[in-house]
Amino acid sequence: MILSTHALVGAALGSFLPANPAAALALGFGSHFVLDAIPHWDYPIRSSSLSLRIDAPVQLDRALLLDVMILGADALLGILVAVLFFGSPENQWAILLGAFGAMLPDPLQVVHARFPHGPLRMLQRFHGWIHADKRISKAFPLGVTSQLILVAVVVWLTETAHHGVFNTAVATFFTTVQGRG
Repeated sequence: MILSTHALVGAALGSFLPANPAAALALGFGSHFVLDAIPHWDYPIRSSSLSLRIDAPVQLDRALLLDVMILGADALLGILVAVLFFGSPENQWAILLGAFGAMLPDPLQVVHARFPHGPLRMLQRFHGWIHADKRISKAFPLGVTSQLILVAVVVWLTETAHHGVFNTAVATFFTTVQGRG
């Protein structure tokens, strides 16, 4: 998944935890792995400096600059859209930390390639294990469209939940069940 998709899902989850930004960070972090288990498309990383290969050479070149610009723009777009959709003065930290937590596992993979020890090794092993084996190879139309649809569904579900539609439906269901019993 691209970083924007991860950020929006993490922020959506964080929006339910305005009083607990640390839990939003943790929930966002966990959501990354759930999303990575779904077959998806990723844009290509061109720079060997961002390779996930252990001890890959770091080269300050045009490919690294291009990758950093694309990754930075992707992450920034995800955070800005997340704040636009879900942000309020009461939940701003939960939104930001949920989005940040959801994106964090990907840069930690690059850190692991430089320092393949301890918790990073275990995290990378888990990340590789849970990541979908099947990938969507073509960006357009399926790769991008599938992530846009996922984001639209998450935004819709989150907005619906925040406006009490689910609460009303659940209350109606339990009232009906109790009336029959």
